[in-house]
Amino acid sequence: MARTEVQLISREEEEVEIHGDILEAILSYVPLIDLVPASSVSKSWCSAVASSLRHLKRPKPWLIIHKQANRSPYATTTHAYDPSSNQWVKISQPSIKFISALKSSQSNFLYMLSSSKFSFSFDPLNSTWFHVDPPLVWRTDPIVARVGDSVVVAGGVCQFEDDPLAVEMYDFNKREWYTCESMPGSLKESAASAWLSIATMNDKLIVTEKQTGVTHWFDTETKSWSGPYNLNPGQPVVKYNIGSFNEDLILVGLCKNVERFKIWKMSAGNFYCEEIGEMPLAFVEKLKSESFGFSSINMLVARNFVYMYNSWEVEEVVVCELTSRQRRTRWLQVVERAKCGGA
Repeated sequence: MARTEVQLISREEEEVEIHGDILEAILSYVPLIDLVPASSVSKSWCSAVASSLRHLKRPKPWLIIHKQANRSPYATTTHAYDPSSNQWVKISQPSIKFISALKSSQSNFLYMLSSSKFSFSFDPLNSTWFHVDPPLVWRTDPIVARVGDSVVVAGGVCQFEDDPLAVEMYDFNKREWYTCESMPGSLKESAASAWLSIATMNDKLIVTEKQTGVTHWFDTETKSWSGPYNLNPGQPVVKYNIGSFNEDLILVGLCKNVERFKIWKMSAGNFYCEEIGEMPLAFVEKLKSESFGFSSINMLVARNFVYMYNSWEVEEVVVCELTSRQRRTRWLQVVERAKCGGA
C-alpha cells in the first residue's frame, strides 16, 4: 500500500514578501484610485507607490466635476472620474465660503468673482484658495486665466463701464493688480467667455473667437496684445476650440456642412495646423443637443487628454487621448455624468 504523507505549512511560510523593483512594477499596473489603500499597507508599500508614480507610471489626469446650487450659499458637491479605472469617486472638499458661481477655464484652475472679492485655486484638488480684492473694473462674463505667476482678467465688462475691452492682471508675487492694454477692437462684439476659447503657453494667453477662428495673444511680460491671426486648418470650420499641450496648441473644430469634429496640432509660432484625429460619429451624436445642436461645445485639456462636452445639456463627456507624440488620437468611452449623481 502506498504511503501518503501530509505536510502542514504554516501561514508564515505561505506568505511571500514582495518588495523593491518587483513591487513597484506590479503597482504600475494598478489604477490610481486603488493605490490609496495600497499605500497604507506599510511604510515600504507607501514608498513603493510613490516611487512607481514617479518613475514607472504617470497617472492619467482625472476629470473633476463640481455640481453647484445656483443660489447663495452656492452649496457644492465634487466628483472625480478616473479614466484608468473608469470609476467615479466623490471628493470631500474643505469648507469654504462660496461668494458666487464657481467657474473654470483651465485644468486645475477654479475661480469665483464678485463685486467684493476674487477667489481662485490652482492646485490639483483645489484644496487651497486665495482671496484677494476684485479687479477695478466690474465684469459679468470675462475670460479669466492663470498665465505663469499671474491671473489675467479680460473683457466681459458691464455696460456702465467705460472700456468694454478692459484687461487687468493680478501678480501672485507682488499681490497687486495691474491695468494692461485693452483687448483688440476687433473683439468688441465677442469679448466674453461665452464667445472666446483660450489657451495658455508660458507667459502668453492665446484667445480665439469660437465662430471665426480669429486669434490674438496677450503677453504678460509686455502687458500688450499681438495679432490678429486667422487659424487655417485647411478646410472650412464653423466652431473653434483651442487648448495647449506641451509646447503645442490643440485645435478642435466642427467641420462646415458635415457633423464632424477634427483635432489639429498647431505650432505656437506660426499657427500651422496638422490634422491628427477625427471623432468617431457615434461620439459626435453624444455631444449634440436636441435644442441647440453644437452651438455650445466646450473643452478642457489636461496634459494629453481632451475632454469635450456640451454646456447646454451636460449629460455626457467625450474623452480623447493624444498618443504617439500627438500624431494619433485614441477616443475613449463616453463618460456619463449621471454616474456621479447628475453632476
